[in-house]
Amino acid sequence: MPGDPARYADGQNMGWRLVSLNDSDEQLSDTFPVSREQFIRVRDLFDYGDDEWFADSYLVTAEHWSQLIEVLGCPPPEPDRSYFLEGYATDL
Repeated sequence: MPGDPARYADGQNMGWRLVSLNDSDEQLSDTFPVSREQFIRVRDLFDYGDDEWFADSYLVTAEHWSQLIEVLGCPPPEPDRSYFLEGYATDL
């Protein structure tokens, strides 16, 4: 995240989304919004170290899908796509 890290403490000024990329060309295929409450319920599925609010992108694997579908209400994964859960700054 650019600028002062304190602006993003406790997930302030952040949003989250589930993104999919086409495996053939790595182009963005789709995004699915994730609320703060949903994010908090699923973040512990990932090994995020000290990146508590996901300033980076995290690969979604097969073991994540059942919980993500349940909590996020997102569609199941499509073949030939890679999925990531990522945070982004909302105050830029």
